[in-house]
Amino acid sequence: MHLLSRIACWLLAALLVGVATFDVLAVLPAVSRVEAAVANAKSGERSPPSPVVQMLDRAYGSRLKYLVVRQVMHASQGEGQRMGTFRRQLTELGVSLLLPLHVSHQEVQTAFLSQAYMGPGVTGFAAASERYLGSPLQHVSLEQAARLVAITHAPSLYLANPERLEQRAKLLLSTQAPDA
Repeated sequence: MHLLSRIACWLLAALLVGVATFDVLAVLPAVSRVEAAVANAKSGERSPPSPVVQMLDRAYGSRLKYLVVRQVMHASQGEGQRMGTFRRQLTELGVSLLLPLHVSHQEVQTAFLSQAYMGPGVTGFAAASERYLGSPLQHVSLEQAARLVAITHAPSLYLANPERLEQRAKLLLSTQAPDA
């Protein structure tokens, strides 16, 4: 019995060392990129209005951190550093699980809002709000926020087809926020 408890202790120690190593090698670089995105965010993206926050919660819920991890990891990988799909997905999953230990939910939202691809030449919700709605992000209504969030799902599809954009926005408006 004594041998089993020692083996269990060694396995637990090895697991903790592995998690700490992964945290340093994979999570901390992603954290620094999230912090850079937050630092470069426009004021409306740093403190988004309530309708935008509601629509993000309805559309993504707790998956938002995974999307931010995908954004920052994809943006940071050079051509020679591309990972295989399975390895990349495992890394993204691990980073998204440990990311909340380093950054707040508000910072995750800000990073998403500032880095979301919103169509050709448009990155971030503040720029998209100005371009597509003609108003600053701070003044968008719930319906306008639904349109902006809908665009993030498939910009080329929804910008080319306003009817589909309206259908997607109505779907977002009719759904409840998933439990986080």
